[in-house]
Amino acid sequence: MTLRTLILLATLPLAACSGGMVANMMPGEVTTVNGNTFTVKRTEHGLTIQNFETGRTSPAALLTNAQIAAEQVSGCTVDTIVKDGITNTYYATTTCPDA
Repeated sequence: MTLRTLILLATLPLAACSGGMVANMMPGEVTTVNGNTFTVKRTEHGLTIQNFETGRTSPAALLTNAQIAAEQVSGCTVDTIVKDGITNTYYATTTCPDA
């Protein structure tokens, strides 16, 4: 095998971690917004939204898409959303319409 082939084979697992494949293994409901796949999980404190992208999309766009994902899954309006450090994990509080 050539060095080029080895590098290509080594990067394939990383590419698999950049979206839906990992999201489908995580708890929560999977949704895709503007090509970014998220999981949205309800917690006692609000919503936890996760994305497993590896740098293709800007942090600002991911934050906006995370908010849209949270609203799509929950049917509620996001009041606040914050990013957890350097990971693509977001926490949102919501206001939901009366049931």
